[in-house]
Amino acid sequence: MQDHEDPLVQAESTVCLQELHMFTPRHVNLTALVWTLCQNLSNSHLLLRKAAVSCLRQLSQREAKEVCEIAESFVKSPENINKDGFLLTESGLPGVLFNMLDTEMDKQLIKDIHDTLISMLQMLAVDNLTKWINLCKSVLTVSSELNNKEMDKTDGAIINDEDETGDDHDEFQKDSKNELLKRKRQPRWPTRVFAVQCICRIISTCHKECDSTPHFNLSLAKELSFTNNKGDYLILHLSDLIRMAFMAATSDSDQLRLEGFETLNEIIEKFAQVPEPEFPGHLLLEQFQAQVSAALRPAFSEDTPSHVTAAACRVCGTWIGSGVARDLNDLRRVYHLLVTSLKKLKPGFNINFNSLYNESVATFECLAILKAWAQIYIIAMINNGIAPENFNKNSRLNTSETNDEFGNYEGQNDSLLTLIHPELDMLSKNWQAALKDHALLLLPCEFNSQLPHEGGAFYTSSTIDNSRSHYKNAWPPILYALSLWLNAEEFKQENTSIAKELQDKFYLIFGICTEAICNQRTLENLENFITCLKSLYTILDSSLARRMMMKNCILAVETLNIMHKLLLTNDSIEVQQTIMNIVKQIVKAAQEDLKIKNSNTTNDKSLGSSTAADVACLGDGGLDGVLEHDKSIVFATLEVCMCLIVRQIPDMNPTPLVSSTRKLHSNCLNHNVIATTLNIMAQLPNLCSPSGGVQILPTIAYLITNVLKELGETNSSSETSKNKVSILAALDAFHVLCKHPFGYHKVSESKWRSLLQSTIAKLIDISKTGDEGKKLNEITMLSVITVFTLHAPPGVMFVQNILYPCINYCTQCFGSDNIFVKTKCIQFLKAVFQHEDKYIATGYIQALAPRLMELLYVEIPNIMLESNLIMLCEAISAIECLVQLAQPKHRIQMLSLLVPSLINFLMNTELTKYDSTISKSRSKLHEFSLQCLLKIGPVYPQEFKIIMSQNNKLKTKLEHTIKTTKSQQQFNSGCHIPQNITKSIQPSIKLKTDFTNFS
Repeated sequence: MQDHEDPLVQAESTVCLQELHMFTPRHVNLTALVWTLCQNLSNSHLLLRKAAVSCLRQLSQREAKEVCEIAESFVKSPENINKDGFLLTESGLPGVLFNMLDTEMDKQLIKDIHDTLISMLQMLAVDNLTKWINLCKSVLTVSSELNNKEMDKTDGAIINDEDETGDDHDEFQKDSKNELLKRKRQPRWPTRVFAVQCICRIISTCHKECDSTPHFNLSLAKELSFTNNKGDYLILHLSDLIRMAFMAATSDSDQLRLEGFETLNEIIEKFAQVPEPEFPGHLLLEQFQAQVSAALRPAFSEDTPSHVTAAACRVCGTWIGSGVARDLNDLRRVYHLLVTSLKKLKPGFNINFNSLYNESVATFECLAILKAWAQIYIIAMINNGIAPENFNKNSRLNTSETNDEFGNYEGQNDSLLTLIHPELDMLSKNWQAALKDHALLLLPCEFNSQLPHEGGAFYTSSTIDNSRSHYKNAWPPILYALSLWLNAEEFKQENTSIAKELQDKFYLIFGICTEAICNQRTLENLENFITCLKSLYTILDSSLARRMMMKNCILAVETLNIMHKLLLTNDSIEVQQTIMNIVKQIVKAAQEDLKIKNSNTTNDKSLGSSTAADVACLGDGGLDGVLEHDKSIVFATLEVCMCLIVRQIPDMNPTPLVSSTRKLHSNCLNHNVIATTLNIMAQLPNLCSPSGGVQILPTIAYLITNVLKELGETNSSSETSKNKVSILAALDAFHVLCKHPFGYHKVSESKWRSLLQSTIAKLIDISKTGDEGKKLNEITMLSVITVFTLHAPPGVMFVQNILYPCINYCTQCFGSDNIFVKTKCIQFLKAVFQHEDKYIATGYIQALAPRLMELLYVEIPNIMLESNLIMLCEAISAIECLVQLAQPKHRIQMLSLLVPSLINFLMNTELTKYDSTISKSRSKLHEFSLQCLLKIGPVYPQEFKIIMSQNNKLKTKLEHTIKTTKSQQQFNSGCHIPQNITKSIQPSIKLKTDFTNFS
């Protein structure tokens, strides 16, 4: 079939070989097939060229490298009978395909060529960046060179017309030039557009590489080039990338200009934070500021089409927001271009302009301008720290680290916000108008009759259908920017009355956010979805907005229900954290609303003696404690919290459909969102009446207890574990519940305390009877006992089945080999000894005071660990508390045990000054013991004298140590006085000498 004369038969043979290679590749000679395809690429028959490119399209998806290598070998092979047709340069087969784009007219063939080149680019470009970038550059730069050649040729033709004399040599030269021009013709604008698109794909492909760091780090790229002899890194071609983007952005073709701006935007996003290694404190893109501003300037002329100006506005926003131009003067270059575009937002400006272009293009341009300004304002607010700090915290930390490395540019954040500030009044009005248009256009078709007949702020009634897509692309940053502006400006008012205009703005943003997060279309775009959640949080960050929400409690309940559904369908930890932050704002709004109601009820004198009872029943649950699930904020919040905890800790699901093998991810972000959830749950009783609080306490205590059970496992140390954030949040929640007023309210006192007893009893049971590895670790359990012992209402911890298990557990921890556990136990005892209710300490003193005293009578080695020092110091402090608790007549007995031990801890400083075997911790113990003795003496002088008189050896040692210490201090002071005087010009040095009498 391949040898048949009919091109149709030959094309069918190529298709057959293509299918054969697809299903049985081992039966096809790839080399022979590729050679045949290369020969057919220059065939005069369209069918053969289409079949050849279609087959190459399939082969390049898996074997792009082999195909290109075989094509290069075909040039020198005897099979290449049409050497003039198949011209292979250093660009290889991709170059041949690019040349075909300039001659082919068939749409399907051009599409197949595009697909083939894209497949080759994605598989080969990363390892052959120079080759591919030069290929694209040659397509973009050859046009200007050929224009000059054609002009020279035209001049030569005029001269030859005047003098028709010539010879065969001239004719031969003329034919050669025509042949050269034929082979290297000027690329058509679609080819150049595709070349610029390839540049964008190269950047994106390098960024998606597993090891993409060298492509965007100049120092590392140069180092690897020197050590590994591999110099093909994208960042080394940055100047070429900028040049090609500039050429495309300033060309005559609108489509090429659009692709040029797209490429320039991609370059800025990927290379904005790359430092310049030769100039510390500067960024690599700073040297290209002139090229960027020069590429953007022509797009803002009055005769530029709207869609081109819109693309340029996007690049302006990216450039200003990137932080490359940190100096005020550098910012103004591009900023003034955006300022000139603001005049197009004025009514009536586009009336004459629309006669040349589609009316919807004006809508597209106006929205692009507003979107660019919105992006700049968002970045300025975040970098300036004015935006709510719950968002981009990690990115701001990273930015601060980067700024520390790059140096501190003067006013880099303030300058941007200062530049924008004069335009904010006009921008905020236009942002609001654009969002209002967007909200109206979101209405279903059956509501079209209710739309304004004259159109909206940026669209007309005749362009409704075409304008919808423009609004869908522009609304997210505009929404977030308006939320930030309202939160920072208009919603900061403290007036008791809320103007209708402010209510309209709040409900506009709230409604758009609610519609968007309930729409599947928004959920598909994670960036827009997160932006929408941020907008909702930002608007609720204002107390005024929270008051407006709580005017209708159903709004808060429905919002919580939406958050619950979003948690069920989103695995992104950033989304989950944002959702819980919104829930936290709603709970805060409910607390503020309840506080206002309590204040109004208390101030209402007409209620008389029933005021206190009415105030107590204002919370959720009322007198009977029943929570209406469709109206209760507390119930809806508990649903959200339960869902989040189960999503993060699947083992807590009480009725799993299947046994889950998924465990909690051990990173800080997951524990942060769990901590936020626990903090929210601890605040829920504040929204309830006493009866309602008793109803929800079992659920809250159950969830917190099980979080501790799952995270505070025996095989993890809370001092170093990433679980620490969640565990501390659980302990804080227990602290809040123990100190809650409902534990002292006559309606709820009994049940509240009983539930607290059940909670601590459950935790004690887990610590004793839990599976090995699933028990609470000692430090966590000691912390729980500390919280309940010190902060629970009276009587909660005095029950025998709770008190004695706690004492036994502390006794067990005191005998632990883990020094940190023992130290934590001593710290707990010290806190118990210092508690106001002395009855609490009785049981612990009887059980553990003797063991505590034994620690002071162990032999102290010269080489002492820091952990042992901390334990001994805590033990000494705890025994000092026992001394204070002792009755005056028995105090001397306690001091007789403590003082000799402290003196034994003292060292002979003269003998040990040059002893290298003594550790710093041992010296610190000496200093701490001496300070304790000097403190005990004046507080208990009579007892101290009696003890010293009974043991002359201890008295002599103490006196000698005190004298030696004073002498050493005087000597050090004498040495430091002249030194400090001479160096008084250096304020960074802390002086130890008192200069109050210095004249």
